[in-house]
Amino acid sequence: MELGLIKSNAKDYGIPIIRSESHKILEKIVSENQPKHILEIGTAVGYSGILMLKSAKSASLITIEHNKSFAREARQNFKKEKVSKRAKIIVNDCMIEVAKMVASKQYDGYFDMIFLDGPKAQYELILDNLLMLLAADGTIVADNVLFRGYVSGEENAPTKRYKTIIKRLNNFIDKCKNHPDLKNFKLIKIEDGMIQANKR
Repeated sequence: MELGLIKSNAKDYGIPIIRSESHKILEKIVSENQPKHILEIGTAVGYSGILMLKSAKSASLITIEHNKSFAREARQNFKKEKVSKRAKIIVNDCMIEVAKMVASKQYDGYFDMIFLDGPKAQYELILDNLLMLLAADGTIVADNVLFRGYVSGEENAPTKRYKTIIKRLNNFIDKCKNHPDLKNFKLIKIEDGMIQANKR
């Protein structure tokens, strides 16, 4: 199975996956940095996980997904793409699972790349814990930070729920930009927006 088919199937069923230009940026970041240990928040059907594992041939991936049916399909896709031996899917709420990782001390500074593509309202809340798991000079990438143009102000938020997400994403962007443990902050204003930064 090619990534294109996984993307097509996801689109048919309304499953959110990384967009085309963001795909290219993520692929470039992973190819250039060649991380050994990757943590992904938000597996969906495994599209971005497969992309990262194919861009870094010696990498291992831990990916967290709360939706059991998505995780089941991701396992099948990892197997079809012959990357399942390098991928571990954890089915749980990302806030709970990341907190458990931090508490265990087992993963302190372990990951040299983190890809954040889970619940947008939790980005701000999960950041500090993620940074405890990220190695010095490790890369963190967050997708969909401009949330359909609402965060950048190009579109007006239609609902109260969206306004809450937008407020939290604005806080997240500011927190990343000014965080004492982050450097090389970039807000990439393509498609739904991405953040890239490195840990000091």
